[in-house]
Amino acid sequence: MPKVQFLGDLKVGDYVDTIAIVKSKRRIPYRNRPGYYLALLLKDRTGVVDGRIWEEAERIDHEIAERDVVRVRGLVELYQQYPQVRIAHIEKVPEGEYDWSDLVPRTEKDVEALWGRVRAAIDHIRNPYLRALLKSFFDEPEFAEAFKNAPASLYLHHNWVGGLIEHVCTVLDLAEALCQHYPELDRELLITGVLLHDVGKVREYEWQADIDRTDEGRLLGHLILGDEMVAERIKRIPDFPQELAMRVRHMLISHHGVGEWGSPRPPMTLEAAALHFLEFADAQLRKFATVLKERREPDSAWTAYERTLGRRLFVGYQVPTPTPIAETPAEEMPTSIPEPPPALDELSPLPSELELPPSELELEALPPELPELAELPELPTISETPSEAEEEEQPRRRRSRRPEPPEEAGRLPL
Repeated sequence: MPKVQFLGDLKVGDYVDTIAIVKSKRRIPYRNRPGYYLALLLKDRTGVVDGRIWEEAERIDHEIAERDVVRVRGLVELYQQYPQVRIAHIEKVPEGEYDWSDLVPRTEKDVEALWGRVRAAIDHIRNPYLRALLKSFFDEPEFAEAFKNAPASLYLHHNWVGGLIEHVCTVLDLAEALCQHYPELDRELLITGVLLHDVGKVREYEWQADIDRTDEGRLLGHLILGDEMVAERIKRIPDFPQELAMRVRHMLISHHGVGEWGSPRPPMTLEAAALHFLEFADAQLRKFATVLKERREPDSAWTAYERTLGRRLFVGYQVPTPTPIAETPAEEMPTSIPEPPPALDELSPLPSELELPPSELELEALPPELPELAELPELPTISETPSEAEEEEQPRRRRSRRPEPPEEAGRLPL
């Protein structure tokens, strides 16, 4: 069944009819009556969403298990400011009726091209011990297949199938550039550390049905697993130098930088420090780029809150595309250029009124005599002394006028 609806595109009010993986399942007892409902976490390659089963939860609990691929029907509701699917119907989907690439995220890079980059880096290693150590890993078909498909992390960065080899190849390119600026670096030792620093992730993660940690990944972690794998192969190489072995293993266990990030030891060699900074830079930048691409809030210049980074990221404002100005076709352009108006000194002077002929003067005849104006009557004399009523009114008017305070430049009203 082709998947046409993805979880990352769901909005409140949408009707849901899609295929997803049951990433987790929990039984939650009712508060006011016996029984329980099911809280599911559904996942596909675009994201995850919470789901709730309120009806027939006990029956569905026995039919549906974690990591099952299911077809879900329901309605997206808003619960405590987060979208949640009220599941009306759920059933398992037989294998072959869905495409794994719709459910599990995968790298967009060409994996075989990335693998060629890894092999080319190994071929340029001249140190016989480092070369033998690398070939003991990458010449093994089972390890090579796992290295091509393993994710680089569960949440932090490159958390998709093929993420590990994508991450390693980016750090390889950064290491080559760094060596050009720091000739003190042992280039072959650093390249070896780049290729091997995350080999433990092929045992820390599983990705066949969903990306998750294995039991030994949860209990030990890829730093310890990787050191164990490298130490075992070093023992198989005759006369492997002890100091070189310590330097290689130190790069692996210290590449997280500090103890709170999982490193048993901080970097204490130049190559270990370079590996830590390069690996950390790629991991952080890829995480930023992924969040900016996938987690922008609708009609907002910011992403949603990202728990792994502890912040929201600024995406930027959406600038509307300017409307192109229509250009006048060439055939509509005027072919001749109008002549400029003559200068003022080139104009002939206007004749004065004295020079005009009498026929062109339009003189109006004036009346022979102006009429005499009538005499105005005498106005009564206005007394300069105010009356008693006016005297009483004036103080009242003066008291009613409220003096305005002087203006103070630059002062805001309180």
